[in-house]
Amino acid sequence: MVTFMFIKFNKLFISRYAILLAFSALLLTACVSQRDITVTPVSSETQTQSLAGKWSFKIDPYNLGVEQKWWEVALDAEHWDQIDVPGVWDVYDRYHDYTGTAWYRYQFDTESYSEEQLIELVFDSVYHDSEVWLNGQYLGANNLGFMAFKFDVTEYLNASSSNTLVVKVNNRVKRGAVWNWGGIRFPVYLKIVPQTNIEHAHVTAVPDLALGNAEILVKTQINHSDAGLDNAKVKLDILRDERVIYSNIVTASTKDKDNSNASNFIDTFTLNKEDVDLWHFNHPNLYHVRATLMIDGDVKHTLNDRFGIRKIALKDNGLYLNGERIRLNGFNMVPEDRFDGNALPLTRIKEDVDLLKTLNGNFARLSGPALPKPYLDYLDEVGFLLIEEVGLWGKDALVDPDHPLPKEWLKRLVNDHYNHPSIIGWSVGNEIGDLQKNPKALEYVEGAIEHSKRLDPERLAVYISYSADYQRDDPTQFSDIVMFNKYNDHEERLKVVHDFHPDKGIFFSEIGTNLDGVDPNESTLDPQALWNGLKKYPYLIGTSHFAFSDYRSDWNDEKDSWTTDLSENRAWGVLTSYRQPKRSFDKIRNFNAPVEELKIIDGDSQTVSLEITPKSINTFPAFTLHDYRILWVAKGKGGAIISADSKRLPEIKPGDQVLSTNVKIDEPFDKLSTYLLDPFGYIVKQQDLFKSAPDAPKVTAVYSSLDTFRVSFEHSDLAEEYTLIAVNDAGEILEGKPTINEFAEIENIEPDKNYQLQLVASNQYGRSTPTIASENMITKPDELPPIIWSVFAKQDAFHIGFSVTRNDFKYEIQYGLAPGEYSRQFLIDTHGATRIPAIKPGKKHFFRMKRLITGSIDSEWTAEYEVALLGENGIEAPNDAVAISTNEGVVLMLNPVQGAIGYRLRWMEEGKPKTLDTKLAYSTFITVNNVSLLNAQNIEIASIDVNSQVAEYSDVRLISNK
Repeated sequence: MVTFMFIKFNKLFISRYAILLAFSALLLTACVSQRDITVTPVSSETQTQSLAGKWSFKIDPYNLGVEQKWWEVALDAEHWDQIDVPGVWDVYDRYHDYTGTAWYRYQFDTESYSEEQLIELVFDSVYHDSEVWLNGQYLGANNLGFMAFKFDVTEYLNASSSNTLVVKVNNRVKRGAVWNWGGIRFPVYLKIVPQTNIEHAHVTAVPDLALGNAEILVKTQINHSDAGLDNAKVKLDILRDERVIYSNIVTASTKDKDNSNASNFIDTFTLNKEDVDLWHFNHPNLYHVRATLMIDGDVKHTLNDRFGIRKIALKDNGLYLNGERIRLNGFNMVPEDRFDGNALPLTRIKEDVDLLKTLNGNFARLSGPALPKPYLDYLDEVGFLLIEEVGLWGKDALVDPDHPLPKEWLKRLVNDHYNHPSIIGWSVGNEIGDLQKNPKALEYVEGAIEHSKRLDPERLAVYISYSADYQRDDPTQFSDIVMFNKYNDHEERLKVVHDFHPDKGIFFSEIGTNLDGVDPNESTLDPQALWNGLKKYPYLIGTSHFAFSDYRSDWNDEKDSWTTDLSENRAWGVLTSYRQPKRSFDKIRNFNAPVEELKIIDGDSQTVSLEITPKSINTFPAFTLHDYRILWVAKGKGGAIISADSKRLPEIKPGDQVLSTNVKIDEPFDKLSTYLLDPFGYIVKQQDLFKSAPDAPKVTAVYSSLDTFRVSFEHSDLAEEYTLIAVNDAGEILEGKPTINEFAEIENIEPDKNYQLQLVASNQYGRSTPTIASENMITKPDELPPIIWSVFAKQDAFHIGFSVTRNDFKYEIQYGLAPGEYSRQFLIDTHGATRIPAIKPGKKHFFRMKRLITGSIDSEWTAEYEVALLGENGIEAPNDAVAISTNEGVVLMLNPVQGAIGYRLRWMEEGKPKTLDTKLAYSTFITVNNVSLLNAQNIEIASIDVNSQVAEYSDVRLISNK
């Protein structure tokens, strides 16, 4: 009999996500519904076999599938659709708004496996409710859509023959204003381990800040049969930088209190001071734990995982990391985008986290839904303090102390994510404390906090409140700190909450005002107005802005300023749903920087001075800066780099004196950019000095409607923004709004007048000479085409992000394989995003698009767009990459490549080839501390895609100042 198990499983020996999240190639090289996969013979290491590919798919809006036995092996699914797994069905136009039941089918082969092996079928996440059949055998169900689950399928697999896997999915559960993306959204795979195996090795690491050493406890859980364990031992190794710093063999075990078929081997020891490197969001030092199970002297199973050593403490209403009081900023993430939904391929994870760090985000209850292991791994690697959450929200039947599901949810969350040093606390719910809506909220939160403390006494246990300022008897009373969401009257409400809870520090877990516009140019968020008045309150630990990016939603609010745009993009973000920075992006980054000011003082023609003013402890963010760097780049016309250099800064503490340095530039320059970089190379503050106006921009298209002119153009070097100017025959001048977009408009144009259209680019120095876009432009009874916000290439399709207006009926798209030659044409009725299937995978495609207006009017066509689909052999290398030398290596400067998860450097040293892979992928600067690069010959760079493939290399220019 197969027993369905909710068990943690994320601690595997091999990095399975290098395989399982390699979406593009794996999904597209799969044949329609079958792939050849093999099961590796007996091994002491955990083996995985991906089931990624094209799965057969069919919606079931009338719930006939069970009655008609769609789970049967013999069912003819030839006419079912084919969609990608991992993935969500909502990114396909024909299912873009489908809510209900859907079915997946997949066929795969396995080889024979040993009787000593256990085969588990693992789903990392299926949203939301699911049931699973294998070869006609019902395996069980899962009703926690954000969590992983698995089944023992050892006795149900057909060795050396075809297997049929069927999954029934329903996405009718919707939490909050986010989209209920449906499907098998994370990887599915077979996990092959010995029958007696290591489930996990949980590490609790507590540093002694006074002595410098650390107390370590490792609990290794072993799964075994009813007979128990005989002659079993666990060998533990702790490694730092591939060096074993501790080793021991543990012989004693105790039965696990929650699982009679599991035993725990516990080891406690002290790491000496010289072996302790603390984990910090600026220096996220990581260790490896290697657990090896031995029975009768034979190695049966080996498991590797990572952990960090850091100390979180609360004192005097403050938050302390490793003994230092810190005040931090963060952002709330709705982890999704319009082209992959919430399937979160590694490219999306890396881009979002890199942008998050560039915005000076270091602490947040980042996401309501639980984040997948690759996401947490990257947060561990680059440094971020995180609260993970049981995703209850608002009025919810699960807010009940006697309901078993939230308890199971929290238990699995803690077990699965225990070793991640980025996680500093567990949240038991969000905005569930209104006692009118959830009468049992007090009892639930009190019990859940106690449950969290039992599961993990070393981390914070918190509750996220919206009611802490109007309910004195709020569930917040049970939370270690006040986590408080508020969207108005922030200073006044902060003081009320402090009056209710004077002995607790307060963190604005969500702070905001109103929606901020889907157009990047229309962002009105003013960080000074939002945050400046809050700095003076010492009990405020920090704030987390809602949100990092816009997200898909159909939420209609009673307040117009909170109602979702027609494009289904809910515009709370600092970036758009397509990850375009809004006007507020640079403002917020500079406001949230850990220094008060970065100032350029212009001197003579070749010298400028740079001044850095640290922040005080009575503001935020406030923490000590270690290993930060000031870097400057001087450019001439056309963007050519004249010179570049950097200087490593001394330790900077809040309240320190102003630091200054002189920069000497040997040639005249047109633009000097100065950057404050953190130890990884993330830009945390930027200041520019211009010595000339931009070049005139190049116009690419001109459009006219009844009262609006629009001009599209290519960006001009040195430009910060653009303005469209209309001059009529009478000499009257109209100016449109300055824009950061690739188009500019003027509205409220009078009819029956001729206008000359001029486009100018501008920066702090001045305006360019105008480009004449049209000599004789008049209004027309035409409709403007949609705005193409973004085009995203995959191998077998491309996605388009576009604008939506109230009168839009449908949209028409034409595309083909050559400019102006459109072999495909069709209508869509999606809003804000569409997926276009490739005519030929991996090839260039050309498209244009127009709006169909209610009535009988069509808009003009957009200009033609070219999109190069991803090939099978990797993605393009960065163009014009530069390596700026430092005493420790180089700082790479590059334009990030779409689809990359990192970059590979290649060079020659003393006649021998060398390579190095970067961790960061979407940062303009990447610090590479490798001194051999200083003497390197012919440095080259290539992009690494999600399949770990490396295609062509391009040259890197080395700027050496040493």
